[in-house]
Amino acid sequence: MTGMSVIKWFKPKAVVVVSSLLTAGTILFPHQLHAQLPSMSEPPWTGFFSGYQQRDYEFGINNEGVMELYLMTKKKERVGHTRTIKIYPQVLIENDQGKRFYRSLNEDEGFATEIKPSLEHKEVKFTGETKGGVKLEINVKYDRSEIILDGKVLDKGDIKDPKVYFSYKVKVPAMYTSTYKDEDKAKSRMRKDKVRFIRAKDGKRVTLKSYEEVDVLAEENAKDGVRELEVDMDGQEGKKLIFGSLDEKSTLIFTNRPADKKGKLWEGYEVLWLREMGDASAKPFVIEVK
Repeated sequence: MTGMSVIKWFKPKAVVVVSSLLTAGTILFPHQLHAQLPSMSEPPWTGFFSGYQQRDYEFGINNEGVMELYLMTKKKERVGHTRTIKIYPQVLIENDQGKRFYRSLNEDEGFATEIKPSLEHKEVKFTGETKGGVKLEINVKYDRSEIILDGKVLDKGDIKDPKVYFSYKVKVPAMYTSTYKDEDKAKSRMRKDKVRFIRAKDGKRVTLKSYEEVDVLAEENAKDGVRELEVDMDGQEGKKLIFGSLDEKSTLIFTNRPADKKGKLWEGYEVLWLREMGDASAKPFVIEVK
């Protein structure tokens, strides 16, 4: 996942440092650089730096800085791997022509942290690097039904372009099996599904159906971003996914998957949160499961 790619909207890579607010369950060891983040060894958290367990979901940060969100079934088990939601810290670069590129966290070098791996964290903070010496700070806070994500670019390394952003990219996969590519079956199962958002440009509330082919970035939909996105699908084990910001005012980018093509939202979508380098006004990104 190293390197640089051109994209329509975005993708990830990171470093490690500690939180000044260390809560119960947070254990320190001397600050040092790591090839990867330190990790737990016991299943199902093998290879994870941090984990958080709730009745409706489990959330983890692996030793490469990538985050995973698992919805829980009625049997109190994680949904299958194909329905795992992944969240990537990344740096986004915008050149003079308005083209955007991303750099992901290096997978095996440049991490730093003072926090020991644990399932007892309330808050974690670490740093990571991308290709070209870009340094990112990643902050995650756990608050019952909410995961609060923050971060910033500490050093833009070799980047010469005028605009540099820290970003979280959320990749939500298909929440139903390929059986539902049959239109009649899809409508029957998904008739109560709702994908609702508040348009950033005018505050208008828009509702889309999960089984209809839509262009999320169309003018009448989410071309200029959204303030809040609520996804309620039967395939989500009776849970709602809500994406927003701590002040409920920041703009998120909501797209099809891939972003440049129409698609059915049950087959996947992406959400992007941005903070421009040096911008202290952007409020943290919030993902809620309820």
